[in-house]
Amino acid sequence: MRVHARVAALVAAATAFAAPGIVQAAELPRGPVTAQTVAAAQTEATAAATAATEAARVAADAGVALDAAKAAAKAAADKAAATNDPADIAAAAAASAAQATAQQNFDAKTAASTKAAADSTAAAANAAREAASLAKVDKGTSTEGTPLPDDTAKPDVQKSDNVDYVGHARGPIAVNGSCPAYNPTGCPAFSALNFLHYENLGYDILVANGTPGLGVWSLKDPKHPEYIASVSAAQIGEKTGEALTRFWEGENMTVDSRRKIAYLSKDSGTKGIAIVDLKDPWHPKLVGFQKTQLGHTATCLNDCRFIWQVGSGVSGRRSAVAVTDIRDIEHPFTYSNVFEAAVRRTSSTSGSTHSVDVDFDGVAWVSGSGGVRGWWTEGQHKDTATGEMRYATPYDPLPYGGGSVAGATGLFMHNAYHVPQALGDQAAGDVMLITNEDNRTNCNVAGKFIIASLKGARDVENNLPAGATTTPALMPQLASYTTAGKPGEFIDPTRAIGDCSAHWFTVKGNIVALGNYEQGTRFVDISDPRNPQQVGYFRVPAKAAAGSAPAVISSNTASAIWHDQYVYVADYARGIDVLKFSAPKGTTQPKTCWNSCADNQTMGDWADASGNAGGTVPATLALTLGAPATFGTFLPGVAQEYTATTKAMVISTAGDATLTAADPSTTANGHLVNGAFSLPQPLQGLGVVKTYSGPVSNDEATVTFKQAIGAGDALRTGSYSKTLTFTLSTTNP
Repeated sequence: MRVHARVAALVAAATAFAAPGIVQAAELPRGPVTAQTVAAAQTEATAAATAATEAARVAADAGVALDAAKAAAKAAADKAAATNDPADIAAAAAASAAQATAQQNFDAKTAASTKAAADSTAAAANAAREAASLAKVDKGTSTEGTPLPDDTAKPDVQKSDNVDYVGHARGPIAVNGSCPAYNPTGCPAFSALNFLHYENLGYDILVANGTPGLGVWSLKDPKHPEYIASVSAAQIGEKTGEALTRFWEGENMTVDSRRKIAYLSKDSGTKGIAIVDLKDPWHPKLVGFQKTQLGHTATCLNDCRFIWQVGSGVSGRRSAVAVTDIRDIEHPFTYSNVFEAAVRRTSSTSGSTHSVDVDFDGVAWVSGSGGVRGWWTEGQHKDTATGEMRYATPYDPLPYGGGSVAGATGLFMHNAYHVPQALGDQAAGDVMLITNEDNRTNCNVAGKFIIASLKGARDVENNLPAGATTTPALMPQLASYTTAGKPGEFIDPTRAIGDCSAHWFTVKGNIVALGNYEQGTRFVDISDPRNPQQVGYFRVPAKAAAGSAPAVISSNTASAIWHDQYVYVADYARGIDVLKFSAPKGTTQPKTCWNSCADNQTMGDWADASGNAGGTVPATLALTLGAPATFGTFLPGVAQEYTATTKAMVISTAGDATLTAADPSTTANGHLVNGAFSLPQPLQGLGVVKTYSGPVSNDEATVTFKQAIGAGDALRTGSYSKTLTFTLSTTNP
């Protein structure tokens, strides 16, 4: 098999042959940040700087030539005026034409120099940011701190028999906990949670954000989170210049487990990202705050090189997404222009965006008003606007698929999950799970959990229009689920409370753990995507204080996140509840893929492991290329064979792997070209470069190319080059 996604095989960045001083456009580094990606970025920066210097020299020479042409033209004009001789007049006209040509050449060389200088600056910045990202990779502290007091009491609950209530943690409490978006108005707890793995500790840390700010818990005992630290709303306000009594609203925070950093997306007031260093989770450090255009939710992309943020606040754009290069956390860079995700595929600019969820293939799915749309943010893919292959980046992504759902085109889509496995009559990769948020208290009409199909809604595969259209392709709706009439439904007789909307969810096997506001947590079997079935539930009912027993706050569930053997529930009112579901269904996925779909979002199998130690290795084919191969100077009229080499760093977990080099061009295929001219003799070295009979890690393969030049071969002045595609593939992943 061969793939162009981050799972399994990887089509490598194309590297071109270039003469000295000629720099080919570089692709943004892909895959995890490593010493190899840093070296490649630095090599590109050096090449770009050399090219900029050469372009400046050429422009300067063109300036000298222009000055000479001007002087010659003036002298010729003066002579013609003095003699009025026809020959002198003709010479003056020729000199004037030469001056015009010199001016055109100077303008072109100056523009090329300006572009080369800009490219050099960009390449240098990219290399510096890549290096800064690698420098932050950390295994975390090995020293445990002192826990903080916390309320861990478990109240009486309503639940199905297949759900065990195993733990509770309260953590920090907001000073001003009002939540104007829904009932109840008291909201002193958490809207989002996430996990970071600490290699030196040997266990995970749980973080959650909400109106109090950030709470931090040790999961040394995963059933019983231990409260260890916090970052208050007031502390965040010191970075934003606001007197904050609540943090509102980072509805879905994102984390970088490799670097032990939490990113809290802030929506109210000053929008942006609060950056928290958690290398020592008992002593978190608020590094800074980056102002951005949107702030409702945040998602790391491409090994957390970038963050996409969505929400409301940008008008006149089709499903706006803010893009920040976060590799250097001390100097983050937010692009001034937001990206248009165009989730409806129409020209509509109304509504807002709400969530970004990366799938197992690396596609980033943007949910918002009217639809859900998936975008490639790395790798080489077809650009439907031009029909050409190009590299996708977080600031210039390429469309994958999605859009509005048939029968639900006017609904607000909250978040989404692209199911990798086959379900029922749906092929692998065809099913989309989507929540519609509608905070009504009548469960028959409130926000529902929607199951849709991607059939007919993939941009390249289905040849969909690149731009807006009045009749866009729709995702067929297969089914939907609500809590109405289901076991555990909470109905307030006055309908004043009892929010029924579907909200954040995660998937394990064929079971969805779904946060449902005041309906608590619901477990839904999606084995038949046309007929989802509730198979479990959990809800904490409110209870008034009695004697020495304190009042119990009822469920107001924001999210239900599978992590290893448990479901961790972030509750707007209660804090954190820990559940165990004991009715497994379906084969578990490699990880709990939500938000950034990072490797720290571990899932584990359904059963508890006892007395065993082990680990899993994700399917990986990674390829990093070195500096471009350069033949040097071809000598006309001299028969000679030239040799050039480059390096390829290979990581493979497959049973076999093959590294190949190919010329994808239809112009003089297999030959180096110089504009409209090509070398008569083919480039040697294309085809199979190296084969591997088993796994390999950081193998440096030397790629050798040869080019024969015959004594009679006609050579055109300039540079001969060709962009090649290197592919690492396997038949046994």
